[in-house]
Amino acid sequence: MSDNPEITRKIEENTEKLIKEILADQKKAVAEINKETEGKIKGIQGKIVEDAKTKADSEFQREKAKKELELKLQITIYRDDLVSDLIDKAKEKISAFIGSKEYEKSLEKLILEATLTLKQSEISIFCRKEDKDIVSKQFFDNISKQIKDKDLNVKFNVSSNFIQSMGGVRVETVDGRISIDNTYEKRIERSLDKLKRELSLLLTQEG
Repeated sequence: MSDNPEITRKIEENTEKLIKEILADQKKAVAEINKETEGKIKGIQGKIVEDAKTKADSEFQREKAKKELELKLQITIYRDDLVSDLIDKAKEKISAFIGSKEYEKSLEKLILEATLTLKQSEISIFCRKEDKDIVSKQFFDNISKQIKDKDLNVKFNVSSNFIQSMGGVRVETVDGRISIDNTYEKRIERSLDKLKRELSLLLTQEG
């Protein structure tokens, strides 16, 4: 090494400067590595959290769908039980109703309703064997009076083929192509779909 103090000083200064530059570059490189590593770690952590959240959401949705299905089943069973109970009570009332004067008026109303719907000059009436004495000429005379202002003149034929029913009648065109089933069972049946829909809506709202 040179014995010149000035040269020695410059060498030391340059060496110190070089060391500082190297250290600065190293610190910068380490900072960049740390930043990149931190980003990767956050990305991995985020993915883990997102995967867990997705899994949790998926499990939640499955559990929710399961509970909703169970609730719908419970509502359906409860609704059907209510409908069944209503039908049983209706049948009990009908049984007590049969044979009364009100029942005769009910038959008249059912035939009148079907007559006005069919608008035929001749129709066939199918009734229970137990009701054959009720469905008489006088019975149809009363109906004829009620349809007179409708410009209808109808011939009523009572069939000897009796129906099996708790009550009511079936009315047909003479060719049998159009039939109106006004038996009590059929009228109850026609009301069931609407009743079930209304009950389902009510039970869902209550729930």
